[in-house]
Amino acid sequence: MALTLRRPGSRNQIAEADSREERKYPFPAARASLLTAWLDARLPRDPQYPVGIVTSCYYDTPQLDAYQESADGELRKQKLRLRWYGEPIDPYAGVWLEIKTRDGVRSSKQRYRYPISGAANALGLAIPRRRELAAWLTELSASVGAPLDPTMEPTALVRYGRIRWQSSDRQVRAALDTEVCAAAPSGAPIWLPIPDGSVLELKSAGDLPPQMEQLGRLGLRRTAHSKYALAVERLYGGDRPPTR
Repeated sequence: MALTLRRPGSRNQIAEADSREERKYPFPAARASLLTAWLDARLPRDPQYPVGIVTSCYYDTPQLDAYQESADGELRKQKLRLRWYGEPIDPYAGVWLEIKTRDGVRSSKQRYRYPISGAANALGLAIPRRRELAAWLTELSASVGAPLDPTMEPTALVRYGRIRWQSSDRQVRAALDTEVCAAAPSGAPIWLPIPDGSVLELKSAGDLPPQMEQLGRLGLRRTAHSKYALAVERLYGGDRPPTR
């Protein structure tokens, strides 16, 4: 489904929504090669973006509401993030403002090209603050049918390497994420590794095909893995970081 977002003084922005069942399987980083070979034997690589680096800036409230939803395993939750591709950042891939919504086992994502402006931080990323996002948050709240908290600010940066697969009918997608790191949006320009951040993500319109239903034999267990929650804990310490 596509949705046109009109913003005063700018060109129309296109939002893409894709609702699928999402499954996450954390794994030890040492097993990445085994899982890569296992997936190569069952799915073709994504023809457009088979490999790459993904960098995201997650937004949250001063009370870290989005973090608490992830850490507490809430079935319904929503995340707001900016996303860049490539290392160094690929200017032709654009910058995307994304709203990811999860309801039970299904998730959907709406994406909008964001016209980044302003100076880059020490990590080379131009990250808009709350005031710059204000008009967008109002319009996005209307487009997704749910309010986006106007107090959200950049909270955590997450970067990782991703390998992508996609079935020929586009009904099944797989992503293997490794070398997951976190950094503070306005802190020291240091990427801190997240040792338990590696994860296999599977998305499908319905049930998985038979060739993909053997993950239990590989010792993988489905969980509510959240890179953002792990990043907050890595950056701010403890199971429940203090409110800002």
